[in-house]
Amino acid sequence: MSALHGWHPGERSIQQKLGFADKVATHYTAIQGDLPPEHAQFYETCLPFIPVTTLDEDGRPWGSIMAGKNGMKGFVRNRLYTKLDIEAETWEGDPLTDNLQLPGRGENLLIAGIGVEFPTRRRNKFAGMVSKSNQSGYDIQLELLVNEAIGNCPKYINVRDLEPRVERNINVVYNQRHLSIEDRLPDDAINFIHERDTVFLGTSYVPPPELASKYPPHVGMNHRGGLPGFVRIRNDGRTLVLPDYSGNRMMTSLGNIECTPLASLTFVDFTTGDVLYLTGSAENVVGSDANDIMPFQPAITLIHTTGMIFVREALPLRQKEGTSNIASPYSPPIRLLTEEASMSLFREDNRPTATLTKITLHSSDVATFTWESSKELQISPGQAIILDCSSFLGARQYQHMAPYNPKSVNDDRIRTWTVSSAATGPTRSFLITLRHKAGGALTTAFFTIAQKLQSMRYELLDDTRPLNLTVKIAGVTGEFTIPSLPSSSPTSTSRHFAWFAGGIGITPFLSLLHSLRMNTKEDEDVNIHLFLSSRDAKTLLPIIFSSYEGTDQLPHTDGWSPKPNPNVYLKLEVLHSTYNPATEIYVPSSVVVQQHAQRLDAAYIEAHKEDVVGKDIYVCGPEEYTEMISRAVQQIGVQPDRIRSEGFSY
Repeated sequence: MSALHGWHPGERSIQQKLGFADKVATHYTAIQGDLPPEHAQFYETCLPFIPVTTLDEDGRPWGSIMAGKNGMKGFVRNRLYTKLDIEAETWEGDPLTDNLQLPGRGENLLIAGIGVEFPTRRRNKFAGMVSKSNQSGYDIQLELLVNEAIGNCPKYINVRDLEPRVERNINVVYNQRHLSIEDRLPDDAINFIHERDTVFLGTSYVPPPELASKYPPHVGMNHRGGLPGFVRIRNDGRTLVLPDYSGNRMMTSLGNIECTPLASLTFVDFTTGDVLYLTGSAENVVGSDANDIMPFQPAITLIHTTGMIFVREALPLRQKEGTSNIASPYSPPIRLLTEEASMSLFREDNRPTATLTKITLHSSDVATFTWESSKELQISPGQAIILDCSSFLGARQYQHMAPYNPKSVNDDRIRTWTVSSAATGPTRSFLITLRHKAGGALTTAFFTIAQKLQSMRYELLDDTRPLNLTVKIAGVTGEFTIPSLPSSSPTSTSRHFAWFAGGIGITPFLSLLHSLRMNTKEDEDVNIHLFLSSRDAKTLLPIIFSSYEGTDQLPHTDGWSPKPNPNVYLKLEVLHSTYNPATEIYVPSSVVVQQHAQRLDAAYIEAHKEDVVGKDIYVCGPEEYTEMISRAVQQIGVQPDRIRSEGFSY
């Protein structure tokens, strides 16, 4: 039997704002009024800890962690279908201990919890109240009366294998339960948030008196997951931005916030056991207002922190040594805030179009696509173009789960690709060089078109305009650029770069290379040492050399073409453990090429540090590659402020 009499006003409000109130009008019946037997067994046997929400003396929600003694399972017992008996441990700093001790709170304290079995991605939620409590130090005994229970899907849960940790050195680093107006979160707390892939969201619902009998007060606890850093922090240093990914559309947490604008966020580091507790005021933002804060994210929640507690080594569990977490396949790429990124965006109702004008196939899975915009664009070398490719795939349709294509659930058809051409000023034309990503919706569509034209209408590859293939341009972004020399620089200068490209991460260097060749003054020297990690040198080297000489670049709109500066020198090292050297290819006379049958790693960089130290470092490739290079060059003495990195994800 359902626990509810319908959605409360806050839930209906956010459902209506997001446009699916009618579709979920009766879904509240899925929330049961007692514990199903399988839920009871789950809490009893599967969980070493349960995040819970309680309220402090000011009515603010705090997320706490109730754990089994020494991180062991079996700390929950179910005697009756509506009751859970808990014998758990907390620790210094955890808000639950204090909230239970507030006058009149030992009984009838509102509480909600979520059980997440991380190895299996199974999760269930409950809500109710504390009917009995007993505390001895940080050991607590609770009897919970459950009046709401529901099972949740496995989306956004990152798999990790946890084991008990008995020995801990618990240390309360910060205990600021009431921040002043001027306070910011400390840098170590901000870094902690940006490294996390999981957060527990606590909310509360306080009804107006006339609705209290139909929609009683309650608290909620929920799980949010994504890629590390999916929760962002605004420039004020205390307002967190939580994106709302596609879910079951019940909107119980955001619905609570609509009526009672408060929330808690609890972050856990499962490697160290550190726990960061935050509480604050909260606001849901949707549509264009959300897009102004976090581009291309249709719904977000802002949490302005008013209280913070940070405890080191608190959790009596750790991720097993030698194991790594498995990211949820449903998690979309990280969305940065507008204020975090160098980004020029067009309003959704005023986006220019880009028409595909040419396709150059370099191999079966690498091609360059030439586009022409309906408006002039300002694209600096090294920047990327943001394209809305809905015209190729159609508008996104809601689907709760998609086991055979998880990425499609949050696929908004927006893609950010590096521009591989270089323009000296405003331009309408730009090149994008892509590698076909197996299973990638857009690259599969593009390469299918290219391969069909190659086999059936070869002449259209050089002029695809008759096909009228268009996309919308959402904006231009990126800071992977080379700063101009200050006007006070000596007339004759020499610049030195070490570039690291992982596979198709070569693309921003194509535009940078061409720009340096064509725009460097005659009395300037530029020395570039490019380290390319790729097993496909036969395909990529000709593309690099074409950019170096400008043969694949777009003509200048005024008809004038500058001469390449002969004082721009390129040394190119190709490294890969699968030795497949590129032979019988044209190499420009001013370029030195070396090919090595080994992987680029920290040891190689250490052995060749004279080619790296003292230079401006640019790195582009997959996340693991960019992180490895950044660590390695810093270990040989390169300062972090001389490193620029650009990653890509699918």
